[in-house]
Amino acid sequence: MSSAHVFYIPVIFMVGLLFGYFAGRQAAEKEREEKRKRAKRRKQLNRTKRKGDETDEAQDA
Repeated sequence: MSSAHVFYIPVIFMVGLLFGYFAGRQAAEKEREEKRKRAKRRKQLNRTKRKGDETDEAQDA
């Protein structure tokens, strides 16, 4: 084992850590955005259902 390995291995390890950090952060941001979109869509569907229920009740009366 040469002395280059003393520097090479930790540098490659740090590059891997940085890559993993940035890739994981990007994936977490995408997941957070998807959750926000699903919550917004669910909220709109609930509003639409409530409006539909109100009109049905008005027609029944």
